[in-house]
Amino acid sequence: MISLKENNKVRIYGAGGHSQVIKEVLQENDFNVVETFDDNPSGSHHASKNVVMGARGDLKKFPHNGPPVIIAVGINSDRAEIAGFLKCKYEKAIHKSAIISSTSKVGEGTVVFAGAIIQPNTTVGKHVIVNTGASIDHDNVIGDFAHISPKAALCGHVEVGEGSHVGVGAVVIPKVKIGKWCTIGAGTIVITDIPDYCTVVGNPGRIIKTNTPK
Repeated sequence: MISLKENNKVRIYGAGGHSQVIKEVLQENDFNVVETFDDNPSGSHHASKNVVMGARGDLKKFPHNGPPVIIAVGINSDRAEIAGFLKCKYEKAIHKSAIISSTSKVGEGTVVFAGAIIQPNTTVGKHVIVNTGASIDHDNVIGDFAHISPKAALCGHVEVGEGSHVGVGAVVIPKVKIGKWCTIGAGTIVITDIPDYCTVVGNPGRIIKTNTPK
C-alpha cells in the first residue's frame, strides 16, 4: 500500500459525479486530494466541497505547476479539450481490485475502476476511462481520451480509436478496429470494423449515424 506522504498530493479537475468515483479510488490508495477545480463550481456534485474555478475562468492564473492532476470529466471531448490547455503533470487512479497485466501499459491521466481487467500486451492511452467491471483482453490498443464503459468486453487484438466511447455492456469481437470519436451504444455487438466518427447500435452492430468532427 502507498503510504500517505507529502508527495502523494493530487488535484482533481472536475467536480461532478464521475469525480466522486475517482476521488474515492485516490483516497483508498492514500493519495491526498488537495484541490478540486471545475469550470462551473455552482453546478458541482453535492459531495464536492471547496471547489474553485477551473482554467477556463482565467488560464493564466491557473496553478499549472502544482501537484499532479486527474481530469475527472466523463465527456471524452471535454476531457480532451481540458488536457489541451492545461500545462500540468498528470496522475493515474487505479482501483485496488483492478487486474492489470505487468506487460500492459496505462497512460498518464487514465482511470481504472473497480473490477476492471486489462490483459497482457495491451496499451491504454492517456486520459482514458476504463470503467467498473470493463474487460479489455490481450493485445488491445485503446486510444487517448477513450471511454470503455461498465461491463463492456473487448476481445483480443481490438483497437479503439481516440475519443471513442464503448457503451455499457457492449461486446467487440476479436481483431475489430473502431475508429476515432465513435459511439458504440449500450449492449451493441460489434463484429466489423467501424470508420471514424460513427454511431453504432444493435446486435449485430450497425452504423446509424456519421457524426461531424468538431
